[in-house]
This record gives sequence, structure tokens and C-alpha cells, in this order.
Amino acid sequence: MNTLTAARPIAPHETEVGGQGGLADAPSWPAVAAWGGGLVQLALGAGAITAAEGGLAIRVVGILLALIGAAAIGWGAATLARGRLVVPRLSIAGSLAGILTAAVAMSLDPTRVSVFAVAAGTILLIAVAFGCARTLRGDRSRGTDAGRGHLVGLVVAAVLVAGLVTPALAATEAGQHAVPHGEMVDPGHHH
Repeated sequence: MNTLTAARPIAPHETEVGGQGGLADAPSWPAVAAWGGGLVQLALGAGAITAAEGGLAIRVVGILLALIGAAAIGWGAATLARGRLVVPRLSIAGSLAGILTAAVAMSLDPTRVSVFAVAAGTILLIAVAFGCARTLRGDRSRGTDAGRGHLVGLVVAAVLVAGLVTPALAATEAGQHAVPHGEMVDPGHHH
């Protein structure tokens, strides 16, 4: 039996490229998408919680958005640290919860909740769910990157997510109240 060509099952802690996990083998794009989606969820939540007008329902939804956003960011970090998508079934459920919660926020306060921010967050959370679904299907060969390809994938994912997240954050209630770039805030003067 030729040991170079013989197939063997992949151990749960290994990846398709034969590594033991870690940053070099991490499926980067779902983690980066989770960071982007999490940031949008946090911004939407902050806007809903701190809105001058609005009732208890929008504030509760804002708290849920903030919690989901923080969980998405933590999940992305854990995924990169472990070199594999962690708790993929729960991550799909969390992505769906984030999408539904953002839709509820938009329905409760359509004048202040940005459609663009909700759409951007939804796209990113769908990407996370898609990555997790591929992992559950056993499609490991396309779900992992190796070596230099990983770095390129990480940079491309970061650029795409930043290009989507930056305008989405600016469109949120929190982003609209941010100090414009290049201006200094006078501590004695409040906007």
C-alpha cells in the first residue's frame, strides 16, 4: 500500500492541509465577516439603546443587537485563534437571530434604523452562516486556507468587509452623531 497516496480520515483537530489548526489554517473569511457584522450589530444596538425617543421595545431590541454583535466579534476571534469554525450550528442560529433582530429594530423605528446598515449586517451574517453550513456539510477543502493563500484571503476579506462596514456604520444612528473626521471636539461645547 502506497502511504503517499492512501487516503486517511481527517482527525477533528486537523484541517485538510494536515495542520494542527491555528492561525495559518483558519477559515478567515467567515471570521472577518463576523467581525464586520458584529460591528454593525453593535452600532445598530447603540443607536437603539440611546435614542432620545422610543419606547422600551426598541431599547430591548437594542440590547439584543449589542449582545449579538459582541458575540459575533468574540466568535470571529475564537475561530481565528482555534483555526477552525467553532460551534457552527450555534453560529448559524446566532446569525439568523442577528438578522431577525435587526429587522425587528427596523420595523420598530424605521426613521432612525438605517436600511443600509441592516442590509450590510445581513449580508455579512449570511456569509457567516454560509461558511458554517459549508463546514457542517464537510466541505473542508474550500473552508480552509493554507500558508500564503491564507494571508491573501484574510486581506481580501478584510478589504471587502471594511468597504461594506464603513459606510454601514456611518449610516447608523451612532455613526451620524460621531464627530466628523478632521474636526476637534471642544470639551466645553456639546453638539
